[in-house]
Amino acid sequence: MNFWKSIWQPAYAQLLMISFLLGMTAALFSGVERALSSAEASLRPSLQVTLVLPSSFSDAQADVFSSALRSQDPDILSTVFVSRQEALEQAQKDPVLAKSIMLLKENPLPSSILLRYDDRAWLERSEPAETLKPSADIQEILWDPRARSTFRSLHQWRVWIFRLSGLCAAMLIVWSFFGIYRFLSLRSSFSRLILTLSIGLCGAAAAAGVWFFTLQNLGADAALYRPRGLSVFPLLIGAAAGIGFFGLGARCEN
Repeated sequence: MNFWKSIWQPAYAQLLMISFLLGMTAALFSGVERALSSAEASLRPSLQVTLVLPSSFSDAQADVFSSALRSQDPDILSTVFVSRQEALEQAQKDPVLAKSIMLLKENPLPSSILLRYDDRAWLERSEPAETLKPSADIQEILWDPRARSTFRSLHQWRVWIFRLSGLCAAMLIVWSFFGIYRFLSLRSSFSRLILTLSIGLCGAAAAAGVWFFTLQNLGADAALYRPRGLSVFPLLIGAAAGIGFFGLGARCEN
């Protein structure tokens, strides 16, 4: 069967356009998911809880207290103790703060503990450090609500994209079963199956190529939306579309 002759027939031309559109949609979803994932990763350094310790705490006491915190909450990934001297050295790196600190005779900064929590704590809890409350051992609990709100929004968009992609993939898989059934049970032409599969892959590959080169010409920022690994996902979608089209039993002239 002549591939180039068949591809211009109306039914196969429709398959080419359908697989191109499906491949473009798959590339778009994959690229947006990658951009959202990168945005989440860039926000994670801001997702930390600072426990301000009383000035009466010695560095040795604070260090022991820091080690005990992880056993109290399984969602705590790490604890970093920052002594008063380390806090002073960090503050002196800021020119504005350094001038103010120089006017004081004593170090005004307290020691603190920086907590890193699992994503689950930021997504599911009303407050990430809800298991900890200000007490004689904790003077104040500080964290950034705006960073948490942005992180939650990005994660919800990622979940929405995953669910929609999963639904579309499931529908295409069911559609492709018609083609598999026709080939196995009705003993249909193997060459026609290969033809529709090839056209589906060509349309999806063209979509992935257009998406890739369009983003490449838009600059470094647009590269975030490039599918991972110039993704196999659009090609799988194109293959499923080709097999599904074969299952519809479209009759094209040779």
